[in-house]
Amino acid sequence: MKNGLKCILIFLFFILASCSDDREITRLLNSNIPNEIIEGAYKAGNSGEKKYVPLLLHDAANGSEGTSLHFARFTVYTEKMFALERILHVKPPHPFGGIKTQPDSVNIRFYVALWQQIHDKENKSY
Repeated sequence: MKNGLKCILIFLFFILASCSDDREITRLLNSNIPNEIIEGAYKAGNSGEKKYVPLLLHDAANGSEGTSLHFARFTVYTEKMFALERILHVKPPHPFGGIKTQPDSVNIRFYVALWQQIHDKENKSY
């Protein structure tokens, strides 16, 4: 009986931790502070969850630079492009890596169109 209760408690802990991570990533991506947006994009990319794509596409042309030691010289745009590439498993038409990369509207339009196709396909399957 004790082992069963222990397993249930461990399971509940992981569920609560997962919900907390989701709320944190969403909060960071909705922030107006570049360092927080960059951190949120980084975490969203690591999660691989498609639910973050709309938040990553929102204001994707933001060229603001991070100022924290961890994200210094990276822009919101660059980190969002990295996250979208990791989540959708597709590289954009133009390279975007590097420090202080300026936002590229071709890459942004590419990911918007790709997301629209994926989203439409998922909605048709219901």
